[in-house]
Amino acid sequence: MYSPGNVQLRPEILKNSQVYIQEKFGTGEKPVYFVFHGGSGSPQHQIREAISYGAIKMNIDTDLQWAFWEGVLDNYKAKEAYLQAQLGNPEGADKPNKKYYDPRVWLRKGEETFIKRLTVAFEDLNCVNRNA
Repeated sequence: MYSPGNVQLRPEILKNSQVYIQEKFGTGEKPVYFVFHGGSGSPQHQIREAISYGAIKMNIDTDLQWAFWEGVLDNYKAKEAYLQAQLGNPEGADKPNKKYYDPRVWLRKGEETFIKRLTVAFEDLNCVNRNA
């Protein structure tokens, strides 16, 4: 992960590479398949541009890790008053908190935000309803 502005994406390099290889080796259009490393945080227009120049895979692991964490964090913040002890919460001193600190609940919240981020990636990559 890099601070904004430290890495400048230049998808036109992919286009220039395709043209160079095509001319040098007499191949057809877009002779090379590219992998878009470091796609996390990239704007949709650059993702789409990279795809138009032959990118067929994009790495977004950092965005997915953050999305998962965000689901867990949001759950914690929403249920913080229930997560201070096994018993006792805003509903009463003797009310159990087991269903709030159950790690399966936390993991599910992470999965839900993970799915939302993947849905955005599928849209960015123009992959929605392509196999129908």
